[in-house]
Amino acid sequence: MLPEAGARPPEFFAAEIEEQIPAFGLSIESPRIALLARYLAELDLWRRRTNLTGPLRSEELVTHALESVLGEKLIPHRIRVIDIGSGAGLPGIPLAIARPDLTVTLLEPRGRRAAFLNHVARTVRVSNVQVLRERAENLAVPDYDLATSRALANLGEILTRAKFLKPRSSLLVWTTDPKRLADSLFPHFSLERVENVPDARERVIAAYRKMPPQPPS
Repeated sequence: MLPEAGARPPEFFAAEIEEQIPAFGLSIESPRIALLARYLAELDLWRRRTNLTGPLRSEELVTHALESVLGEKLIPHRIRVIDIGSGAGLPGIPLAIARPDLTVTLLEPRGRRAAFLNHVARTVRVSNVQVLRERAENLAVPDYDLATSRALANLGEILTRAKFLKPRSSLLVWTTDPKRLADSLFPHFSLERVENVPDARERVIAAYRKMPPQPPS
């Protein structure tokens, strides 16, 4: 059961974004804040029809969105990004809004969640986003420079067999245990950097680098 009876309008989310931005040390232009607020309003509405986020307060949706935007400082310019198991669009949609130079693919195999992502791409007009309803293991072409994820339970299994990432590509994961994840990704990825998330007790953004194939022993 969600703690609020009705979905919040974009104006609520715009004001909440403005209030929370200083804590994250972010600089987001007003047009981008408006787009982010429209996305969050759609998410707040849709999550009452299908379980996109769990029982979060509306203010917490803003926090998660800004945590997503925080990852943009770790992403080079003009690259192709794939958001694995995108679900509610976090972190992919906030990153695409904050960084229009990126081309972001939202990878989501579940029908209702993919429908939500397509709806957001159309109605919010996030032009640098495309939705791909597919499973990661079915992607066989190395099209992407960087992958993002909010620490899926089987992420290590998915990425150790990944064929959709280019050589020496990167991986950003919003996680509470970057070292344990590094162990599950070894020897295919190595941990390069950990970015702290303000006001989060344990959650960080961990950056990993894809390693070249190991020669046979």
